Amino acid sequence: VGIGGFGPLLVGSAETVADELQSWAEETDVDGFNLAYAVTHETFRDVVALLIPELQKRGVFKQDYREGTLREKLFGAGPRLTAPHPGADYRRGVRNDVGAKETAA
Repeated sequence: VGIGGFGPLLVGSAETVADELQSWAEETDVDGFNLAYAVTHETFRDVVALLIPELQKRGVFKQDYREGTLREKLFGAGPRLTAPHPGADYRRGVRNDVGAKETAA
């Protein structure tokens, strides 16, 4: 592990990096990790192609995602903002007269 500008930098095979991440998770009970690319965008490809399958094989990374939007997962409501919320007016197909001036007849 090297310490870089963004924090610890793990370098090695998928197994080596998975060992370290799994160790941190088990010792500290963290819920996840924020990843920043170390060299180039290929770093993310390597994580997806090599590291994630190794973590899944160990049973420490999810295999599937729950259905639904982020809003549904966070708040348990429907997939869209409800009518009282100002953002609901900006849905496609909803007429938006925000800022329109009324004209007197």
